[in-house]
Amino acid sequence: METSQMIQVLRDRGYRVTPQRMEVINIVMEKLRRREHPTFNDILNEVRQKMPTISTSTVYSILQILEESGYVVSFEHNGRTYYDSAMPHLNILCINKNKVLDVEVDEVVEALKRRGITPVAITVKAVCKDQ
Repeated sequence: METSQMIQVLRDRGYRVTPQRMEVINIVMEKLRRREHPTFNDILNEVRQKMPTISTSTVYSILQILEESGYVVSFEHNGRTYYDSAMPHLNILCINKNKVLDVEVDEVVEALKRRGITPVAITVKAVCKDQ
């Protein structure tokens, strides 16, 4: 989804579009476009480079709005909260590398959909070889 569409949906749901929300949205969307899996701290640190006084709770509440609105999903791994695209795909959590990989697995997604399940996030923990 484009940022402009996301902003309109947030407005339609009664949220104001503040500079803080815009900054968090832009950072998250850019990282997701690059298929990164930013942690909460990654996002907070990057936002603070431009808005040094933004509070942790403000960033957290903006991320909650994005998740509740269906734009991102979060998942925990090794005590960290990661954010990812809400588009169905498989996340491989490399437990030996502290790394997250995306894998497109249409067969898995389609098999779930045939059973009436629309996956938002599929996460698999695995031991990964050096790549």
